[in-house]
Amino acid sequence: MEIREDFDAIHVDNLALLHGKYERGERLLESISQFSKISGIQKLERRITSELRFLEKLKSSPHMKKEHIHSSNIVSLAAIVDILTNCQIPIAVLQPFSVENGNSRIEVDVIGDGGSTWYKAVARNAEAISQICKGKSGGSQRSVIDQAKCYLKCAKDHPFHFNAPQVIFCFANNVSRTLAAELNQLGIHVEGELIDLEESSEEEDSDSSDDYDSDSDSSDDDDNDCCGSIECDTLPNQIEDQHVSSGLNKLFLDITCMVAYVSSMTNGGANYIFPRDIYNLQAKWERASPAKSNLDVLFDGKELVTCREAFKDFQMLVDKMGGSGEKQRAKEFMQRVQVVDDSPSQRVSNLKLSSNIKQRSRIIFGTADHLRSIIVTANSGFIRSAEGQGVSIAAYIHEARVLTEQQQILATPLNSSDLSNV
Repeated sequence: MEIREDFDAIHVDNLALLHGKYERGERLLESISQFSKISGIQKLERRITSELRFLEKLKSSPHMKKEHIHSSNIVSLAAIVDILTNCQIPIAVLQPFSVENGNSRIEVDVIGDGGSTWYKAVARNAEAISQICKGKSGGSQRSVIDQAKCYLKCAKDHPFHFNAPQVIFCFANNVSRTLAAELNQLGIHVEGELIDLEESSEEEDSDSSDDYDSDSDSSDDDDNDCCGSIECDTLPNQIEDQHVSSGLNKLFLDITCMVAYVSSMTNGGANYIFPRDIYNLQAKWERASPAKSNLDVLFDGKELVTCREAFKDFQMLVDKMGGSGEKQRAKEFMQRVQVVDDSPSQRVSNLKLSSNIKQRSRIIFGTADHLRSIIVTANSGFIRSAEGQGVSIAAYIHEARVLTEQQQILATPLNSSDLSNV
């Protein structure tokens, strides 16, 4: 009788633990709904949903044990969601990158700071991590040190704006001071509570006793460890409506950027109804988000360069299509811009010509790539097509603007009441 009562008590405790895990998973799904535009968010949703299905099946199993519940990846996924929620400018989750010439890969849990920081979530408790590092885990898990070396190598192979992303390991359940110091020496930034391992409690709570982290995720849609030959996604080396990292002091200007900067539309001439729809669309964009002021913030403290091919075509366009004010602004603006010789990089020169990749664009974008400069452009078509051929372009993408001063003669000025209805 007592055995039966003990069994019932254990079963009730297990159900309570399982219910807590399930509710946590549901909260995770709710919390990531705000990140619908983040790359990889659907993959994260699938993994959380998969864990909820696993817990549902476990609930109805007559052989449910505490160990089965702890095998759930909810804690690991919660650690990823926590990073996603708290980091600055997240752009991707669960993003795969190739290493060792494409023969293996890692999966970066969260990419933040617009692309310049890689985060890895570690959900194992400090004791388990230490045992694996000492080779005492009894399994084939790779140690955190091995993972750190792999991440650093991969980050070097996949630079963002020509610099290796900073790698941060986030320990959700503490990390020993000794291991943190070792990771720091390698070049890994450590986040999480530091403890002296010998002082840590033998008794861990239910979450911290889960002996896994994101590298042991057994999801059926991805293998995320550094193993196996798989094709990997690449992350575009571009940002939209964000500041370029302060460590880069040189910007390369495309024709589209120089046109946008001197256009009458971006210099007070957006309050018109033009004869052509494309002009009206850009005027609407300009009223909502002024391009020149955004570019001024971007240009602040930066060296501005362009190449002879871009300068020649920009000048030709202004001479033919520009009004007197636009021509004067172009003359003044180019005094700030250094014109360098065309010197396209080999990898951009090798791009196959297409409707989006013209010879002129290969020269301009290739010269920016050769100079290791971020190119400021509205030509997103070239960047997407280059990405499709495996060439990532470091770029700041802005909205397009055309020269409009000559068109204002044919346009109808908007008054304040018109503006409120447009």
